[in-house]
Amino acid sequence: MAAHPMTSSTLATMLLLVAVGITKVAGDDSRNAGSNKGNDMTRAGDLVVEVCKNMSSDILKNKVHFDPEPCISVLRSDNRSAMAKDHGDLAIVAFDLLEQHSKAIASKIDSFLHGLKVHNWTERAFRFCAADYAAMLHTIPLCRDIFLDVKPMGTKADHFAAMTALACVNRLGVATRDCSLVLVNNWDYDQVDPFVDVTRHVSLTWGLIEIATGTLDDHSDW
Repeated sequence: MAAHPMTSSTLATMLLLVAVGITKVAGDDSRNAGSNKGNDMTRAGDLVVEVCKNMSSDILKNKVHFDPEPCISVLRSDNRSAMAKDHGDLAIVAFDLLEQHSKAIASKIDSFLHGLKVHNWTERAFRFCAADYAAMLHTIPLCRDIFLDVKPMGTKADHFAAMTALACVNRLGVATRDCSLVLVNNWDYDQVDPFVDVTRHVSLTWGLIEIATGTLDDHSDW
């Protein structure tokens, strides 16, 4: 399979394309489900809708951007989002969704490694990703715990404590980005979207922490 050299700017383009694709699927699913579901997804006063509107605006200094429909679809995939009382509750939901997706990708990486019999650059790329995701699965609970300490303070959270939570999530973003880049350069470009999607979940978590704590940080490294 041909390798496609890739930079961080190319990965950013891929993230945008994934968002557009998910938007189309979300739109099709909404139409197929009927008008009642569509009205439910956009009802006034809904916290998920409010958050997703913020995610699609320039309110966040970080490069977090989601069109409202895919953002709503992601958060509503966990039923706890309907009971969320504040942005901090949604950030916890986002952490748990991120952990679920990361575990699924880690399992996928293990399956690929067991199926690869040749010691080549593709095999090395997946070993690289296996190390990244192993570290992530240890780090996500730590980041979640750090945020739980900050969460009760809301937008009055101590700036250093909130920045520590963001710094922890930053590690996750770097790991997912690096894995995606090494796979694009050493595997099949067209099969990397599920890995890039984990980076989008990291961005969603980051954005929700920013909103929940009122701490905006545009210095992410991914």
